[in-house]
Amino acid sequence: MSSASAEQIQELARHSKVCGLDGDPSLPEQLRVLIHGADQNKRLLTDEEIHLCCGWSGLEAAPLAALQRQASDLVDQARADLLREQPQLVQPGGQLFPQERAEACWRDCFHFLRVSLYGTALRRTDVTDSEGMRCLAQLYALLDVPVPALLLALECLRLHSVTSYRKLGAGADAESLGDALSHLCIIIGNEMKRHDGAQQ
Repeated sequence: MSSASAEQIQELARHSKVCGLDGDPSLPEQLRVLIHGADQNKRLLTDEEIHLCCGWSGLEAAPLAALQRQASDLVDQARADLLREQPQLVQPGGQLFPQERAEACWRDCFHFLRVSLYGTALRRTDVTDSEGMRCLAQLYALLDVPVPALLLALECLRLHSVTSYRKLGAGADAESLGDALSHLCIIIGNEMKRHDGAQQ
């Protein structure tokens, strides 16, 4: 772990923000407020909120509401895929050891999926807050988060989510969820590169 003060880490954690949808001026204010409330509480949308978002975007609400109920299972599947591929991550000396570090990684995967589901409900692929993602990249660097492993887990999560969403009858809408998760991965990768470049 890099030598960083607890204050530095807390400050970055405070400013780290994935979801930028609540600041999207192309969305009605009511939906921006709705998304802001859900994001502040780090929770999935309620069925009623999904219907409100989908009523505006024209997306079919029922398959998305059904997919949301699988969110934790989808993260578990991605975790299993990653650890099958790289079991050393959670073993002593691995970058996701001890267990608290691993749990933080799976939690982040859940939140990335959560924000992507917000974007899907609103038919938005670009779901991120640029300044918040910059802070997140700095935080990841300070905490020595294994970003390549995280990105691999997110790719597994994308594949499982799109497959499940399609099975639930989402049709072409399944691809928009995949695109939102892909967008997140690209932003994380770019911000980490930018951070690494600035450090050299």
